[in-house]
Amino acid sequence: MHPRSLLAGTEIRPKRSFGQNFLVDDTHREAIARLCLELARDRDRTVVEFGAGLGSLTAMLGTLGARVIAVERDRELVPLLRHQFARALTDGWLEIHEDNALTFPLDDRPEGFALVGNLPYHHAAEIALRAVDAWPRLGGACFLVQKEVAQRMAATPGSKTYGSLSVVVQSRFDVRLARTVPKGAFWPVPEVDGGVVTLTSLPAPRGAPHTRAQLERVLRPAFQQRRKTLHNALKGVVDDAALLAVGIDPKGRAEDVDVAGYGRLAATMPL
Repeated sequence: MHPRSLLAGTEIRPKRSFGQNFLVDDTHREAIARLCLELARDRDRTVVEFGAGLGSLTAMLGTLGARVIAVERDRELVPLLRHQFARALTDGWLEIHEDNALTFPLDDRPEGFALVGNLPYHHAAEIALRAVDAWPRLGGACFLVQKEVAQRMAATPGSKTYGSLSVVVQSRFDVRLARTVPKGAFWPVPEVDGGVVTLTSLPAPRGAPHTRAQLERVLRPAFQQRRKTLHNALKGVVDDAALLAVGIDPKGRAEDVDVAGYGRLAATMPL
């Protein structure tokens, strides 16, 4: 059912503050569910869904055989979800949690589980980084985000959209912009198109073993001063000799270094 019909007779309206733009196109919804299930490697094909909303993607995942752990922050929508999926809750393929995607615990999920979600645009990058923190227990993730954010996550060195987000996400995942979702596929209609991005877990961090904190220690100054050479941007963080030792030209700029190069450099940072 269309979200407008599901909310008819209630006083509930989509919340702009939560970034609620419900996906109403079945073709895109099924594509997202299938992409996600390709990434779930555990026996039960476990999927943690961030922002279950009114359950349209939840239902599609269940139809395709997933075990779904649905997370929804909106306390007005959770009772509707529980009513709509009463049978699924009894059958055991669905759990529903009233919680925040930014803080919902992922440590105890089965190894190889997948993440999925139509993410609120104003928190999309922040939530996507939770996938990085959940690696390597994670099989992968499939997120519907603002098209610009999806492009940034999948960007390659030398492009204008290549930046810290690109490097951090690609340090742990193969990233692909799988499809574009026009804004007309949502209700209410947002101002921009969406993009579906898939994150497939790598067996090891690119370049060399390192933590996210080590990586961000070099990315922050490098990209905050991206017009400067790395010699100048990273002054006080790392010297030219250290850059050259990991194959990075001090005369280059932040967007010139590939993800593996940043991984090698990050590994030299103190823990």
